[in-house]
Amino acid sequence: MTSRERVQTTFAHKQPDKVAVDFGGMSCSMINATVMKGLRDYYGLEDRPPKINDMSTMTAFVEPDLADCMGCDVQQLYNYGDTYGHINTDWKEWEYRGVKILIPSDCTIHDDGKGGYYVYPEGDDTVEPSGHMPANGFYFDNLTRTPEFDEDEGNPDDNVEDYMLVSDDQIAYHKKVLAELKPTGRAIQVGPCYAGLGDANNIPGPNLKHPKGIRSISEWYTAPLLYPDYVHEVFEKGTDIVIQNMQRYWDEFGSDIDIMFICGTDFGTQRGPFMSVENFREFYLPYYKKVNHWIHEHTTWKTLKHCCGGIFPLLPSFIEAEFDAINPVQCSAEGMDPQKLKDTYGKDIVFWGGGVDTQKVLPFGTPEEVREQVLQRLEIFSKDGGYVFNSIHNIQCNTPIENVVAMVEAVKEFNGDK
Repeated sequence: MTSRERVQTTFAHKQPDKVAVDFGGMSCSMINATVMKGLRDYYGLEDRPPKINDMSTMTAFVEPDLADCMGCDVQQLYNYGDTYGHINTDWKEWEYRGVKILIPSDCTIHDDGKGGYYVYPEGDDTVEPSGHMPANGFYFDNLTRTPEFDEDEGNPDDNVEDYMLVSDDQIAYHKKVLAELKPTGRAIQVGPCYAGLGDANNIPGPNLKHPKGIRSISEWYTAPLLYPDYVHEVFEKGTDIVIQNMQRYWDEFGSDIDIMFICGTDFGTQRGPFMSVENFREFYLPYYKKVNHWIHEHTTWKTLKHCCGGIFPLLPSFIEAEFDAINPVQCSAEGMDPQKLKDTYGKDIVFWGGGVDTQKVLPFGTPEEVREQVLQRLEIFSKDGGYVFNSIHNIQCNTPIENVVAMVEAVKEFNGDK
């Protein structure tokens, strides 16, 4: 099988010739820039600075030469823009934790006077910074820049501002990237627009110079109870814009795209969901289902949702919402036992992730402990297809290179590629 055929077979819940593999093939399976540099050195690849995929996470694009070494079957159409409204087309050098990297040329960074850094929406430092990396930090945290929400003055259109129609420039960029990456033979994944319905990463409006509306994360997650009509109006209008963007991408790219990343809105913590199933079904399910149903009716794409935490009770609703795959499969969270997940929902949704714990085992374990967990997870999740191997979320800064290599080699061992 080709990589693309392997992924397509996986999504059909049939057994592929070997397990499909993803490192950097979607926005929540990326690799920190410092680790990226170490991996390129380990594999003897051309010495060039990692290009930052998103300043908020400080992860870098996994380029085809490294993807070849790691055995990847999925290729991301690199993001056109990032969390802070920077455009990923032109680059400049910056030093991050002792490593020379490339960041968007329109990115403006200032010292905070305490050893950390501020970043600004669209690089405009005439407005308040929208992100902050503290001293000795690994990534930028988004800043809330709005006062407490006033219901009497609230206008749902203020939060609808997050949903923007894709531009001609973005389409042209992704056509160029597709032409470069299609010859790899990998399945193509793209997340071309904000479709988060309240993604915590986007709630503060980090890409907006003058955000308005409900911008505090805590206020947003209580808004369905306090301001239900406001939330429904935001989601109704936002969903309509999302579908317009999907139509545009189908018209421009058609079946050259295999997987559409819908959203990264989290609903789980280490101890379980932080939203009741009832509230999810009232406020989120109808809109997710509208988007997914449109895609399944009008395109050949499969849809992917990211949701961290212990979300076992929400999985039936995700399946009803017609998501084809769920990531990152956080097996370290309460209720997320791998065998239970596979036995209960393995025929209904593709598990994308869950391959190794990135909170403890990958960053702090030994290479042998990494190998053992990877092989165990592969044995459980790979049966009868429906599984894409990936670490649980992004590979973080300071993760030992020998552990990342041990993970890659364990997958190759399981797949018979060694």
